[in-house]
Amino acid sequence: MNTFTVAAPGKVVLWGEYAVLAGAPAMVMAVNRYAQVALQTNTQAWHFSGEGFLTPSLHKYDPSFSHAPITQIAETILRQWGYTQYPHKFNLNINSRGFYQAGHKLGIGSSAAVTVATYQALAKLLDRNTNLAEISDIHRIWQGGRGSGLDVATSWLGGIVRFQGNHTSAYQLPSQMRWQVVWSGASASTALHLQRFSQWRAKADTRVLDHLASISQVLCDNPLELSTLEEYVAVLVDLDNQAKLNIFTHEHQRLATIAAHHGLVYKPCGAGGGDIGIAFSEDRSALEAFSRAATAEHFFPLEMEIAPNGVTFSE
Repeated sequence: MNTFTVAAPGKVVLWGEYAVLAGAPAMVMAVNRYAQVALQTNTQAWHFSGEGFLTPSLHKYDPSFSHAPITQIAETILRQWGYTQYPHKFNLNINSRGFYQAGHKLGIGSSAAVTVATYQALAKLLDRNTNLAEISDIHRIWQGGRGSGLDVATSWLGGIVRFQGNHTSAYQLPSQMRWQVVWSGASASTALHLQRFSQWRAKADTRVLDHLASISQVLCDNPLELSTLEEYVAVLVDLDNQAKLNIFTHEHQRLATIAAHHGLVYKPCGAGGGDIGIAFSEDRSALEAFSRAATAEHFFPLEMEIAPNGVTFSE
């Protein structure tokens, strides 16, 4: 009987959301909230369980695929490898509790982290080589063909990742730069936002998207300047208004107002519409004051650090 655990970090989009879908680079930070997948071989049956997301466990003696919510990721991976039923017998536990706050999903890349960790666990079981391109394709299939792949790349690599198409490279924030991630108190549907964006992009004047892409390029190619990030946020607001994406919900607007009062630059992360945002400043005390003010208005500053490593394996 073999037992091993794989952990993969979540992610926060620093900038480049939506711009990355127009071919521009985006900057994404791996954070120390981990999806953990524990796999244990046995000689009797297959057992799937989860922690964090409310998905029923499944115990089965039949090797055929079941298409249950708890087994979908594993089955997508195995099908991509050419399997039509389960090989071996094993227990698989997926723990994504770190991606939730008070029962609500935070929006920090849980599906990508879970997919990366499950992929590595099954590859270890079946003695297969792994690579970023393959797991990116698998995650995109599981998500119905949506997404840029930036969350998978960040979970795979760790650190801060400059992502553009199939190209990734490491990036470092200036040493004096501070940040604080805040949960808005509401979960959002990334799929719905991407659908709205695609519909708008297909029939509208997209010059505002081109502008956003050009600023994201500047931000990714140079050390972070808050004035440039502030310009990026202003164009993101313009995109939000034109495409009616509801990126800047009432909660995000309020957090932006609190941040501005303390001299910070604030933006929603990822698709927006809820989930998390991030505030930047070179003044630690101003960032702490922002956190206290946000907490006083019933928002949730999150204790996070950069995850320096991507997916890891332990026995």
